[in-house]
Amino acid sequence: MDTEYDRDRGEQLKRGLYKPNNEHKLERNIPKLSQSRIDVESDWRGTEIDGSHEKRIYAWTTGLAKKLLFVALLAIFGSGSYLLYQYFDPLEQPSDKNIVVTIDTPVAVTPGVPQEIVIQVTNNNRVPLDYANLTVIFPQGSRDSGDASKDLREQQKVLGIIQPGETVEYKTRTIFLGEEGEEKIVGAKIEYRFERMNSTFTKDSERPVRMLSAPINLTVTTLKEVNAGQQIEVSVNAVSNTVIPLRDIFIKMEYPQGFIYGGAEPKPSFGNNIWRVGTLTPSSKFPIKIQGVLGGVDADKRVFRTMVGVGSDKTERDIAILYGQAITELSVKRPFIGIGLTINDKPAGDALAYYGKKSKGVVTFKNNLSSPITNAQIEVRITGVALNRSSVSASNEGFYQSIDKTIYWKSSTGNTVLAELSAGESGTVEFSFEPLPPDSGNKLITNPIITAEVTVRGRRMSESNVPEEIKTVVAQNVKIVSDVQFVTRSLYYSGPFINSGPIPPKVEVDTTYTVIWGVVNSSNGLSSARVRGILPTYMQWYGSVSPSKEKIFYNKSTNEIIWEPGEIPAGTGLGGMPPKEVAFQLVLTPSISQVSSAPSFISNQVFTAVDSFTNTEVSIKGREVSSYLSTDPLAPLENRLVVP
Repeated sequence: MDTEYDRDRGEQLKRGLYKPNNEHKLERNIPKLSQSRIDVESDWRGTEIDGSHEKRIYAWTTGLAKKLLFVALLAIFGSGSYLLYQYFDPLEQPSDKNIVVTIDTPVAVTPGVPQEIVIQVTNNNRVPLDYANLTVIFPQGSRDSGDASKDLREQQKVLGIIQPGETVEYKTRTIFLGEEGEEKIVGAKIEYRFERMNSTFTKDSERPVRMLSAPINLTVTTLKEVNAGQQIEVSVNAVSNTVIPLRDIFIKMEYPQGFIYGGAEPKPSFGNNIWRVGTLTPSSKFPIKIQGVLGGVDADKRVFRTMVGVGSDKTERDIAILYGQAITELSVKRPFIGIGLTINDKPAGDALAYYGKKSKGVVTFKNNLSSPITNAQIEVRITGVALNRSSVSASNEGFYQSIDKTIYWKSSTGNTVLAELSAGESGTVEFSFEPLPPDSGNKLITNPIITAEVTVRGRRMSESNVPEEIKTVVAQNVKIVSDVQFVTRSLYYSGPFINSGPIPPKVEVDTTYTVIWGVVNSSNGLSSARVRGILPTYMQWYGSVSPSKEKIFYNKSTNEIIWEPGEIPAGTGLGGMPPKEVAFQLVLTPSISQVSSAPSFISNQVFTAVDSFTNTEVSIKGREVSSYLSTDPLAPLENRLVVP
């Protein structure tokens, strides 16, 4: 409990604390905050306080905080970058982006000269590449530098293990061939695995190479300007431009519309526009001369496109790799006398003739001048070893003079129209002819052609009032389609097989028969030959075939028999050459509904082929073969019909 003394002393202390001019001092042991002395105004009311000291302390503190914040952010950024680097380092994680494949070749090359190709593979990953295999892909037409006769399509090289940072180099050589200015592409592909990975990856690269020149120089020359219907000659010359032999060379010419092919030296290998040159040795030449007639109207432009290159493996008659081409243009002028020629209602160049049938020719003529043409004359000269001269005839007062193989129409023979042709006047004359049989004179005629050459001539008054002769000539070749025979026979007692079963055939009892399919071909080679036939339900395929090497098949699902003889040469079955034949056995099981009849063995027997010379399809329906055995000389007549 406080004493009175204590209470009095406490009151004094309070009054001292709140007294403005307190002189009372506390002499208690209070710790000193600073050694400096601070004087405080005894009366501070209305006195301005100086804050510079506090500002200095605040500025110093703020600067320090900024520095500490910057250091903290820098530490965070550095730590994050380190973590990103550790987990997302592109060199630490294997990637095909870190594999570089470069191809070093000349920018432009000369055909036939071996060129070096250098391929480098660099591994910028931090792990090795295992099982690295390099494939070099060469452009079409490349040849082996060691053996120029061999095609070079690709090369493979095992590179093995490529260490991190290592570059592996592979060198090879090749011969480039192609058209002048053509861009060839050399490719490289590497297949590899990353260390400790089972998946296989690939990386590709390509490099273009330009051909400085063509391996074959191709030149084509002809007239720059011709009259419609005028005979022209086109000269082609192919010259080797390399130091290596060029094999499997073909030359192909695309004729313009209205061109009538007349012939060529040497003769084309396929059709009338493809020549198989074979191997062209260094600096050697292959010349061709082509004759024909070019039709058209005034101011027409006509283009011959000639190509040379390597033949296709598939068709053996098309160009697969082009070495060069030439575009030749000429102008067609309207002739003074216009001529049109059709044979068998076909325009020039498309007409065909057939053995045993007459061919009809029609000549149309017209005066294209603004003045009359007098004493006009029309001549048609018909030639060819396949022509039957005794079959030539003419209408419209024409006369056939066999000594020079020419039909004449003129006013003196009775055609009064030709005495004077007024400006723009026109007319027609007609003639006919027939081919000789293909085996005439015991000599086979192959690839036969009959040529009709038409000449129209007359006189006109020139601008100086001087009479002058004018004429127009056109010619047309008529190809003769090969005479093909498809022969079918049914045998029992004859043929290459021994047949069994009752004769005459008996209901529900098997009897075997021999069927023979044969082809006789006259003047032109046949390609893609095929025979098809369908077996009725009561017939069965026995399986025996003669000759056994023939390509003949039986389709159970369709009951169809197919024979593919393929190529059939001209003269097959004529002049001592045997026909193309195949024999096979069938089984007949007659039904009770066929009693007293001769069942047909095969239905819809059809032979098809392509005439290689005329490029037309041949289709012949075969004669029915049955148990009647009309072609078996040993079969008796009374044993041919089905019996109960």
